[in-house]
Amino acid sequence: MIELLQPADVSQATQFAIYTRQLLFPEVYQSTLPHDLTHFSATYLNDPHGACLVVKDKYKIIGMVAYRSYNHRFQLDLPLNSVEVVKLFIQPEYRRQGLASQLCHALFEHAQQQNIWHFYLHTHPFLPAAEYFWQKQGFQVIHREWLAHYDTIHMFKTENFQ
Repeated sequence: MIELLQPADVSQATQFAIYTRQLLFPEVYQSTLPHDLTHFSATYLNDPHGACLVVKDKYKIIGMVAYRSYNHRFQLDLPLNSVEVVKLFIQPEYRRQGLASQLCHALFEHAQQQNIWHFYLHTHPFLPAAEYFWQKQGFQVIHREWLAHYDTIHMFKTENFQ
């Protein structure tokens, strides 16, 4: 069941996000947690340009996707009201069932209700099929670069919900 993150699940969602970060980027495991993980509620529940959707198996989060205000940390020419899509992860044993696509669809529907139209994300070539997946969600590559040991693929889409 896909649902908007509820305050009672913030702790579990934060731990899930930290766990997935450790899996995908083990070399940053010892580094300081980023602001959104140390301020999860403020970023994803309390900010009007933030949202987090989760999918659960019974009461356990098994997948997540979120967006937050884009902070323009990359030198990209994006509209001012863009949000950054982040934290897409499905537990391996639940993959290949369409959950990631369903989560994204629900996230974009929620964004429509919030009058959010511009979506940025970045991904990395070492994540299998990530670029192809995001293209299927309507994103286009706008820039590729090498950043701190990672090839980075910057992607963007504008939704026209009307």
